[in-house]
Amino acid sequence: MRIKSGGYLLAAAMIAMGVTACNSDSDETVDTGFTSDNIYSATAITAFYIKANSKILNNLDSCYFTIDLVQSKIFNADSLPYGTDITKLVPNISTNGSSLIEISVKGSSVMNDTTFTYTTESTDSIDFSSPSKVSVRVVSVNSKYSQTYDINVNVHTIKADSLEWGTIAWRELPGNPDAQKTIEFGDKILTLFHNGNGYNVWTGADPESTGTVSAASFPEQPEISSFAATDDALYCLGSNGALMTSTDGASWRATGDTWSHIYGGYGATLLGLEKSGDEYYHVSYPGNATRVKASADCPVSGTSEFILIENMWFENPIALTVGGRISNGNLTGATWGYDGNTWAKLSQGPISTQYEDMTVFPYFALRSTSKWWRVSKDSALLAMGGRKSDGTVSDSVYVSLDGGIHWNMAGESLQLPDVIPPFANAQAIVRDNTLTSRASSADMMWNELTMLRHNPFSRAVAPVTSWECPFIYLYGGVDDAGTLYPTVWRGTINQLTFKPIE
Repeated sequence: MRIKSGGYLLAAAMIAMGVTACNSDSDETVDTGFTSDNIYSATAITAFYIKANSKILNNLDSCYFTIDLVQSKIFNADSLPYGTDITKLVPNISTNGSSLIEISVKGSSVMNDTTFTYTTESTDSIDFSSPSKVSVRVVSVNSKYSQTYDINVNVHTIKADSLEWGTIAWRELPGNPDAQKTIEFGDKILTLFHNGNGYNVWTGADPESTGTVSAASFPEQPEISSFAATDDALYCLGSNGALMTSTDGASWRATGDTWSHIYGGYGATLLGLEKSGDEYYHVSYPGNATRVKASADCPVSGTSEFILIENMWFENPIALTVGGRISNGNLTGATWGYDGNTWAKLSQGPISTQYEDMTVFPYFALRSTSKWWRVSKDSALLAMGGRKSDGTVSDSVYVSLDGGIHWNMAGESLQLPDVIPPFANAQAIVRDNTLTSRASSADMMWNELTMLRHNPFSRAVAPVTSWECPFIYLYGGVDDAGTLYPTVWRGTINQLTFKPIE
């Protein structure tokens, strides 16, 4: 509500009456915070918002604007969605009383430079787009004081919900390899690779670290694509199926078991398959569990990495794998899971196109509704790449919001850019990076004003100057012919790089 000067005088009179009434019942003096000086000399804007216009944006009037009385700035820290038209917006401005409110527009491409009296022309639309400059001048009730505020209506210059990968690969894999596989082992990242010098292992604290490279020694030639880890050991299959283990990735020994496939680690237990004749059996290492015959539609090769998910509805974590080739040679797009005791097919809506050697990892998807322009961050599984039944590789991205039970083709914002070629058998590792921004005095004042406006009894806290952003590191992958891409791509959803709103 905008109170003009006449209404303000009435409000002041009511305040004075209230003080008198209180004093008649008590000898105590009630301090209302109002004096004759600040009543008539105030130039503060107490509220600012944009009036609703569903043709421009649903719930436009819900956009919160910060009023910085010290810096004389009005702005929305949470920018409006990419592409929002801000050339014809109607503002709503409130004060505790004023003799004049006027708005000036300069440099607009859609309207002439103009200054008009808001008090009598409050329904006029204004161009807030760059390079226009919009300011509002408030004159106090006694006409002795005035204050001019710059108004900025911020709009995202990039699509906030897009998964951004850049235009070139982030870096090359170490050692110029012709084959590789990258996994997480405890808090480290290991890349097992082969080049002209033989087999080697790269070990680093995170994808951004320099890391170290060591020669790897195996009792028999390893199948690099089977490289996997449990909580306390590394594993790999030999070319003849020998299960080998290591604690550092450099020195390997045979376990004495012979497997046909490794799914991955579940705690300290390795899960895989053993083939006997034409039948496949679920096995584990250390092998103290009874072999269980695999279902005919269970994938026996070409599965994605094991993804461990903890859910409040399950007593134990669920390990998931997606896609692969079943025992009759056909491909599947289903999700299979293991809960510590039992294997089961979880998919009710599998991936529509069947793949093997897909890249699957837990991440996020941003969701908005047609009613609200704000977005929410949902936990999601993303599945990308893979080899189809005709042998060609893919660059499609699929998303599941329910732990792999249902899969859908991801929207355009999550699809891979053209600069990343189609691939199969790549690995994705998600790690948080700390992003920073320098806190200025204006940031600190904005934070204090915001805190006080939300809760006048709270103490202001230091402004956000750093936050964690989850980056995806996409390692390797091969083309249709099986030739390795010796690169690492790095990507994240744009909005996750934005400074959080305090």
